[in-house]
Amino acid sequence: MATMHSQEHSQGHDRPVLVDLDESTCWELMATVGIGRLVWVDADGPVAVPVNIAVSDGAVVIRTAAYSAMAREVDDSRVALEVDDLDHETRTGWSVLVRGVARVLFEPAPEDAPTAWPTGSKSATVRLRPTKVTGRRLAAPR
Repeated sequence: MATMHSQEHSQGHDRPVLVDLDESTCWELMATVGIGRLVWVDADGPVAVPVNIAVSDGAVVIRTAAYSAMAREVDDSRVALEVDDLDHETRTGWSVLVRGVARVLFEPAPEDAPTAWPTGSKSATVRLRPTKVTGRRLAAPR
């Protein structure tokens, strides 16, 4: 038993370290990925949907169909957006959580809108204005 504990202890030094990120780093990282998960609460509980995102002028921009559940349910609502990038081989990566209020606008795609991967009409723009942006990086040990 003592040997196993020693091995676990020595291996712990090789494990990644969790580091908090400042807000500007969070924005920089989000701009590199283009995909996140928008989260809101509907009558059945939390909903998480993968979305294409763009970062623009202190906001997150998402395009969706005007008839989508997202367009119907998130306007003027508190939502969260989670964005991450992970390397499973090295067990490193980062995660950013944006919390704020979503606004849905039915308009032609603004210049700062992302290109949605799925086909079909995306005539609604969801603009998330953050109230809090936090992030963490799982970094290789030094």
